Amino acid sequence: MAPSLFTLPALLLLFLNIAGLIYLCQTVKNGKKFCRLLPFFFCALLTVLLQLLIELNKDPVSGIILYKLQFLGFWAYFITLPLLISAITQETIKTEFITLLTIITIIISLLTIQTDLIISSKPFLYDNLYIARMGNWHMFVTIPLFVFCLYYLVKLARFINGLNNPEFKFIIPTGLGICFISGIVDFIGKTRGAPLFFWTKEAFSIGMLFISITIGIFILFNYSQTFYEYQRALIEHKNLLRKNIKTFNEFVQLIAKTIDAKDKYTAGHSMRVAEYATMIARELNLDERQIEILQRASLFHDIGKIGIPDGILNKKSSLNEKDRIYIYRHPILAKEILSHMSDFQELLDVIYHHHERYDGNGYPNGLKGDEIPLLSRIISVADAYDAMLSERPYRNAKTKIEAIKELLSEKGKQFDPVIVDVFIKILVPEKVIF
Repeated sequence: MAPSLFTLPALLLLFLNIAGLIYLCQTVKNGKKFCRLLPFFFCALLTVLLQLLIELNKDPVSGIILYKLQFLGFWAYFITLPLLISAITQETIKTEFITLLTIITIIISLLTIQTDLIISSKPFLYDNLYIARMGNWHMFVTIPLFVFCLYYLVKLARFINGLNNPEFKFIIPTGLGICFISGIVDFIGKTRGAPLFFWTKEAFSIGMLFISITIGIFILFNYSQTFYEYQRALIEHKNLLRKNIKTFNEFVQLIAKTIDAKDKYTAGHSMRVAEYATMIARELNLDERQIEILQRASLFHDIGKIGIPDGILNKKSSLNEKDRIYIYRHPILAKEILSHMSDFQELLDVIYHHHERYDGNGYPNGLKGDEIPLLSRIISVADAYDAMLSERPYRNAKTKIEAIKELLSEKGKQFDPVIVDVFIKILVPEKVIF
């Protein structure tokens, strides 16, 4: 016998539904809710496939086996249908409830396979098709299953009716209704040993076809809406993040200006150091994350000066030993201040070591060469250069040429020679002999 008109389309649609759900499970954020739909569609695919094999079968013994397996596929809905509905309605199912359903399904499965109580082992031939006779318990076992399925289908219809999608309110209940009616017609046909009407001999395949279309449409619309809302939320999140970053950077610059205002001779110093340091970093091909850390560290590099008395910062005469203790402590104080803020953890070591010298004679730890963090070495050069160009209470500002000559004289001593060469290349693009 050739496959019925509806069996192959139902099989194809179920396969496409499963393929689509697997794709969504793997690609969509929070795709687990789509994975919970899979068991139902796998059961549906199995039962329709068995229906196809029943229609193609010509052996009575094989026919009985196929009917029993198909009935087990029906009973699998006892477990998979609640999972399907809960995935759509986002309700939680208790583990104890699923365990109870599983136990009942196992008992029914054993009765179906081992006895003739539900499906008899004596088939009969109808319209060139071997059909199994239903056992004495078939009606008593199947009716509760129908009631159970009806309860969950009504529950789904109520949920969908509460949504704002008018398409769902017509399409979904109609599809579910056709599916349920097809199941009843198929049940009556199997119970009486012949289809209720000639054109309803493929009622089960019709039901599976409609439920595939129905749930498929729901998933498509639901996914489209979810994807749209996710994209919109993502854009809003990016805008908020961008706004927060802008606000944070403005806050950092405000603090930097506040620090610079403490020393009237260094107004704008931290901003300029950040600019010079960024130019050096880009010339060294550092990544954007490193550059961002460097910029913030540059703006905060003198925050420890908050703990230095104004009299020492603005002192016109040479600093004595006691004054120098305050100066040497400002990187330590900076680290202590910033360590209490999680957003500044990556800046701590950079700021802490920006007064180390390449030859090991700096402070606070006397690190040497590559022991000093690269970003600290960059700030050291940028900081010294801007300081030389600034008026100080104890000396006049140097010219650009004088400052460059000072950098060159301290190559390999106070400063990293590579960074000095890179910075001078930026300051003086053409080769000039100093």
